[in-house]
Amino acid sequence: MPCEAFVDDMSCRKVFRMLIPLTVIFLFLYLGSVKLHPALHECVRDGKPCAHLENGVIPRQDMKAGGAGSLKDDATYLEVVESSLKNCKGKNFQIGKMLQSFHSCATIDQEILLEHYIEAWRELIKFMDSMGTVFTFISHETVTKINILQNYLDGENGRSYRTVRSMMKYELENGVVNFEELPPNRVPSGCRTLLRMHRALKWLEVFLYNIGTNPGEDKTSEMCAEAYHKTLAHYHSWFIRQVAEVAFLALPPIEEMYKVVCVQDYKEARVVLLTTVNAIVKVYNLTQELYVENHMLDLP
Repeated sequence: MPCEAFVDDMSCRKVFRMLIPLTVIFLFLYLGSVKLHPALHECVRDGKPCAHLENGVIPRQDMKAGGAGSLKDDATYLEVVESSLKNCKGKNFQIGKMLQSFHSCATIDQEILLEHYIEAWRELIKFMDSMGTVFTFISHETVTKINILQNYLDGENGRSYRTVRSMMKYELENGVVNFEELPPNRVPSGCRTLLRMHRALKWLEVFLYNIGTNPGEDKTSEMCAEAYHKTLAHYHSWFIRQVAEVAFLALPPIEEMYKVVCVQDYKEARVVLLTTVNAIVKVYNLTQELYVENHMLDLP
């Protein structure tokens, strides 16, 4: 029966608006349970997000066009952090803090410090919350995962959880990792918990890249959808992909996105976001290598 047959037009619109957050809830509950393991250098095949993957360096063409520097260039990195903290002063989300946290994750000997990884995600959650309903539910789920990792880090075996590598070594040697279906009464292992966050990080990385390399010609919903299609969508059913498309429609326009990251225009956004993305890419790749090395990309 048509909606107009039993409610007025305004009620129909209210019902439609309610459907968006409901579909988002369903989507992210599903995303947390599916298998997702993109190849380590998949984004080289896909193109844009990881042309700068190998050494954590922004492509030459991006440096020239956007004025961004390399993460190897300390002066440029510090300049971006300083300007971001200044422009975002007083705001809950400050992209400079998120950049610092991701940049601090990786040590000189290519280890990922779990404490800094957790802190980087705390900042990333603030970014997601600023986007509105579309990311609220995944951020709430991520808070739960952060708490699980923090409890392991603060626990009696916390020294074994100092880095992602040491965490994997400890959990594999002590039978903490469950390669079968997770029992309902058992706390997920650190490896399983981090893997779910690792999967979500790739989507958000590519989304940030799309914003930083798009001069305002595309809608944020289109940029987020493109990031989704290059990462998560390959592993989802047709129905889930349609649900995602609807959820992305709730994203704010790119002008609002610029305000969130405390920049005035596309030129500034390019510098700040590409520098941030490079830090995320390095963390993602080092983490991915460890999951591949330990054959744990399919943890249930």
